[in-house]
Amino acid sequence: MTQGPILAFDCAGGACSAVAWRDGRALARSGRTMTHGQAEVLVPMIRATLDEAGIGFGDLAAIATTLGPGSFTGLRAGLATARGLALATGLPCYGFSTLAIAARAVSPAERSGRRIAAAIDTRRDDLFVQVFDGDARAIGEGQVVTIDRAAAMLADVPVVLAGDATAALSDRLRRAGADAIVAAKAGVLDVAIVAELAAARHAAGAPGDAMRPLYLRAPDVTPAPVRRG
Repeated sequence: MTQGPILAFDCAGGACSAVAWRDGRALARSGRTMTHGQAEVLVPMIRATLDEAGIGFGDLAAIATTLGPGSFTGLRAGLATARGLALATGLPCYGFSTLAIAARAVSPAERSGRRIAAAIDTRRDDLFVQVFDGDARAIGEGQVVTIDRAAAMLADVPVVLAGDATAALSDRLRRAGADAIVAAKAGVLDVAIVAELAAARHAAGAPGDAMRPLYLRAPDVTPAPVRRG
């Protein structure tokens, strides 16, 4: 049974992207590499993507986005947009971990006989890391670790690396003599995977998610100065 299109978008990492998805393919998609300013870009990008697909908000079956971990400002922009659209349209909204999406981008051939390590740059001195089995099912929770700790965690098993922090981690693992390869689609998150997973959940009748951010680390907050007198 054909279902209505899914709108999926992501701005949790180093890009802002959107896709209109139906029946296993992208009707239209847009993307732009950026680490700041997602709040200004995302909604116009969504509108342009829907216009290119020839559909409106009233045609959609569901909305989907990423929950993190990733950029605090990007996550806030994405989640605020998802909540607003869900409220305005009454549509279910589905959220997915960026680490899980990175793991799903690894092809069956690449993951055969290996674990998947999804690694995302925190833009500090450490990484967001989560390990998955060969079927892209999570083994334990995502965590924030140094690159040395990540390399130590992964040194004893054949592993395929995914996510935008693979280059440095791969180099460290290879220098340690570990059996590590980098997935062909490692790098910027593929928003089409978000849409595909959301379409499957919607087809199965799953209710929408609570859309809470997955930070793994408390956001940086600088208290506003107190004015006296």
